[in-house]
Amino acid sequence: MNWNIKTLKRVAQTTLLSSSLVLGLAMTASAQNPYNRDSVKRHQKEEQRDLKYHQRMEREEFGNSMALKRHQKEEQRELKRHQKHEKRYGDGR
Repeated sequence: MNWNIKTLKRVAQTTLLSSSLVLGLAMTASAQNPYNRDSVKRHQKEEQRDLKYHQRMEREEFGNSMALKRHQKEEQRELKRHQKHEKRYGDGR
């Protein structure tokens, strides 16, 4: 087989381009879901801590009325639903 310089250059360029494309796709695929089980758990604990802080600030500002208690209970339920959905389906951002 007789290969000339143009053919060798074209083969080298194609190989380089395809390998960089495959490498780029592999890096993109691995970057799609950066959350593992530990980071999801940490994220959810931070959300719970933030909610507790928020609710404590609300109680200090608005008192401890029945309407506020209902509101805060609904916020807690909403956070539970959100976290359950996050565990089941992953991070849908």
